[in-house]
Amino acid sequence: MTNEPTMRCKILLAAERRVRASGFAEMSFRDVATDVGVKSASVHYHFPTKANLGVAIVAAYTKRFSQALDSIDTSDPLIAFDAYAALYDLALVVDEAICLCAIMGAESIGLPQPVNDQTRAFFQMNLTWLERLFEAHSGTPKPSLARLVVTALEGAIIVASNAQDRSILADVTAELRQMIAQRIKG
Repeated sequence: MTNEPTMRCKILLAAERRVRASGFAEMSFRDVATDVGVKSASVHYHFPTKANLGVAIVAAYTKRFSQALDSIDTSDPLIAFDAYAALYDLALVVDEAICLCAIMGAESIGLPQPVNDQTRAFFQMNLTWLERLFEAHSGTPKPSLARLVVTALEGAIIVASNAQDRSILADVTAELRQMIAQRIKG
């Protein structure tokens, strides 16, 4: 028995790399097919439209991110935040790739509606996770703090990538951590 990824998985991973490096609009079935070593008809077999492929890419990314969130110990809010922020740090490969949903969010005006809906679900999952974390440790809902964290980290990834300076994300993360310490543990 082999653990070789299926063709569908190979296509999804190749397409995600393409989108994270240059955006959804720039990703083509032909380029993905070349990356995987198949004809573009094979990509179309698994994903009839670019929108189908986009939804599947974001859904797979969201599933992986969700599994990572589920593995975070939330007994201490600052340690949990550090683990959460580390996921963004992993998503940033300066001058090569950024968080998939940061790119999709930035391109939202031109994306097909189903891809936007799936991207929105990713952000909502993050907001819900943070809101629950903050409420569990403060006793009151803090949706604005959750929104601030998500938007600051996503924005920091974009700016750090553009500036080719990973320290931007590190600085924003440190500031957010201090703010959370004051608002939650305060």
